[in-house]
Amino acid sequence: MIETMNKPIRWMPFLFLSFLVIGSNVVLYQANYFQPIPTSVLIGSMFDFLLVIPLLTYYFIIRKRYSWKLTLLVALVSYAFASWIIPDDLMKSVSYIPKALLLLEAGFISIELYLLFIVFKKFPKVKKTYSELDDEIPFLLRIKQAVNVHFTRSRLIDSLISEITMFYYAFFSWRRAPMINEQTFTYHKNTSYVALQLMLVHALIIESVGLHYFFSQWNHTVSLILLFINIYSILFLIGQMQAVKKVPLIVTERSLILNIGFIKSLDLPFKYIQEWKTYEGPDELSAAERKFTFEARVSDFIAEKPNIELLLKKPVRSEIIYGFKKNVTRVVIKVDHPAELMRLIEKRMAEDACNLED
Repeated sequence: MIETMNKPIRWMPFLFLSFLVIGSNVVLYQANYFQPIPTSVLIGSMFDFLLVIPLLTYYFIIRKRYSWKLTLLVALVSYAFASWIIPDDLMKSVSYIPKALLLLEAGFISIELYLLFIVFKKFPKVKKTYSELDDEIPFLLRIKQAVNVHFTRSRLIDSLISEITMFYYAFFSWRRAPMINEQTFTYHKNTSYVALQLMLVHALIIESVGLHYFFSQWNHTVSLILLFINIYSILFLIGQMQAVKKVPLIVTERSLILNIGFIKSLDLPFKYIQEWKTYEGPDELSAAERKFTFEARVSDFIAEKPNIELLLKKPVRSEIIYGFKKNVTRVVIKVDHPAELMRLIEKRMAEDACNLED
């Protein structure tokens, strides 16, 4: 998942390359010059629609933002496009493809349902542990701590926690006050993050209505699949927005806890910080820098320069949504009150140094 959560979806290259693939197939099957089409050409077309377009969608849109399993749904939609472009007599020879894709998707869903069944069996114990934790601790931290007591961490468990957290913040977090005290710091109030998220949600709602109406006239199944993807995306954006508003950066006695909504987090012990200073680099980090840097800031209409930079003594593992991990040796932070956070970091570092001497 790395840092692509903060990077915009690259629609232009995606649409250009997709239209190039689709357009070449339209010309191939509609132009009289290429008739008759040999059956072997169909293999190349299936390669385009079932592999190339889903991979483009994954790389430019889905990648590190949503579950990779959406790629299978994209493949189904792409197959529907193929069935519209390619003559029926050729499509009959590959009629098993949508059934295979559905079967594969059903297999993944079955695994997750089985995992969900196991979680529900242990739900009373998890609930008990959850209720015993401090009520002031944000939900996304409490649920991780409660689940970790009763389950071994795995990609599936992490993915399930991500989904639960998303739905909690999308539906149930509205009346809960954010965690506010002298050790917490907001990082969204001096940005246009909320406005940006609301604009994206508004655009997705309009897109959902328009696409559902358009595709329902052509293929009801495709329209339902696209509607599901858009609804999920809307809930994702709303949940992430709420998580950013409700969960600030937290300074404890031993570590700095950085949660950027529920998409990525870093529990950074002060003993691993080698140097802390005011950030003096460019507004945007290079691709090479992002590979080893944890960016504790939210997306905005115009990217603003981080306030604080932390250099680490050794790589520290950060957690990304759906169980992805990333080792970082540098942290940059854009926070609403940088001076106060810097003073508290310096205080904790001094206390940590005293404890080491003792």
